[in-house]
Amino acid sequence: MRKYILSVLFILLATALFSAGRTENAAAAEADKGDSVKNVIEITDSTGNRVALEKIPERITFAGRASIMVADALYMFPEASKRIVGVGFTNQGNGNFTAAIDPTYKDKVYLDKSAGVEQIARTRPDLVILKSYLKKSLGKPVQELGIPVLYMGLENPRQYEDDFRVLGKVFGNPERAEEIIAFYRNLQDRIVKRTEKLEKKPKVLFVYHSSKGGETAFNVPPKNWIQTGMVEMAGGDPVWADDVSGNGWTRVNLEQIAVWNPDYVFVAAYKQNVKAIVKKLLESKQWENLNAGKNGRIFPFPEDFYSWDQPDSRWILGAAWLARTISPDLFKDFNIEAIAEKFYKELYFMDDSVYKREIKSRLGW
Repeated sequence: MRKYILSVLFILLATALFSAGRTENAAAAEADKGDSVKNVIEITDSTGNRVALEKIPERITFAGRASIMVADALYMFPEASKRIVGVGFTNQGNGNFTAAIDPTYKDKVYLDKSAGVEQIARTRPDLVILKSYLKKSLGKPVQELGIPVLYMGLENPRQYEDDFRVLGKVFGNPERAEEIIAFYRNLQDRIVKRTEKLEKKPKVLFVYHSSKGGETAFNVPPKNWIQTGMVEMAGGDPVWADDVSGNGWTRVNLEQIAVWNPDYVFVAAYKQNVKAIVKKLLESKQWENLNAGKNGRIFPFPEDFYSWDQPDSRWILGAAWLARTISPDLFKDFNIEAIAEKFYKELYFMDDSVYKREIKSRLGW
């Protein structure tokens, strides 16, 4: 009888210990699960798209058209070179800026601007970053493969700030995002605080000069594009803004330009020699009748690898240059070359030799 009682007590004790062990293991598992949930990185991009990442991505791919804008935002973060594995097309005809600033560029997987889902998937990314307008055509098919995708707006100053903060989360470096934003805000504030006090603003025309099949054309941007905003920020009156509609470039003829009769004309010509184009305009009988032509105020937009007028990271340089050109007396202290050098050294980590070789040589200053 005594042995029977001891046996029962032993079984009860063993059962209690086993149950306690299971309870502790379950509690530990729940705790681990809770910690895992806490460590998930949740990011909402400019389109409202939400992504949950288990860890900071180590294999990032950017692709599609307008990769220039995406790349130039990404590479402002020191972690970009090590974590980017797939690179989109980033050459507008004046060299590849991404290759110039990424020492490991030759080790990346290059993706043409027409690259599709299969090519992107072959880079084995744990995150893909695209321009927002590619959400439906390219982003959705990539997401259907189970690959997280984030979208960048990068079309105006506000979107740039939002997108920098998104990238701060992507790279686990929010402090760097705030440093970048501070650089832009500081220069933008210096410009706006002066130009907003101007009582009379000069009439300004910005045109994109295009050529196809031997036929040339002048095109103006919509009112809500960054080129228009840059002219306004710099203290100019964009003469075309209220006369065009649509969501893209509008072709204009010389008759319309003559009606506007701008005081300043600024010309961009992607993939063409913009300085040669402006030289011809200044020599043209048709253009010399404009106020801008009479006073020699037709200017090529500065460009290094890319023109400074685009919704690229360089837009802040374009705005500063416009302000200095339109109102030289108001911006006597604006040394554009010094501002550009500071931009590339602080935001892209360039040293003197790289800046002189890659940027200053292309600017021709």
